[in-house]
Amino acid sequence: MVYKAVELTDGRKATFDWLTKKDALEIVEVLNDVIKEDRYLFLNSPITDMEKQLEWFERRTKEGMLYLTARVDGKLVGGATLSPQTDKHRHVGSYGIFIGKNHRNLGLGTLLTKEFVEIAKKHELEILQLTLYASNERAFHVYKKCGFKEVGRLTKGIKFLDGTYTDEIIMELPLK
Repeated sequence: MVYKAVELTDGRKATFDWLTKKDALEIVEVLNDVIKEDRYLFLNSPITDMEKQLEWFERRTKEGMLYLTARVDGKLVGGATLSPQTDKHRHVGSYGIFIGKNHRNLGLGTLLTKEFVEIAKKHELEILQLTLYASNERAFHVYKKCGFKEVGRLTKGIKFLDGTYTDEIIMELPLK
């Protein structure tokens, strides 16, 4: 069942749907490809333990995490998460997204981000927060376009496997 169908900038259709256990292998394949690029995600090593990954998914879902997958031509190509925080941070949601390299620059990041802004509002969150690498100019542009503002920066907050550094940027979007 499709949650939502959208049109990409190249005219193709993409679909968003909620992640299920049956998507686990496909999503990990895309995640691992992005992890191997060593330029966008905080993980250094590919995911190899599917049982552990499924446990993570089940635990985080029970904690309130929402996880949308993105498919183009029936193939899973990325995803995004919204994780509501707890206690005194319960009005804040953490947002994250990844898209496989062959499906970037098609508007998918913008469409997923805008969708999660609306979902966050429906869940009565007041603030969306995210972090990204300063070297990821494409993502920074998408988030600014969607209304996020830079609110902090950790100098050399990220050290890549090749020994180079980039700043870690903290962005937020007030929803109220």
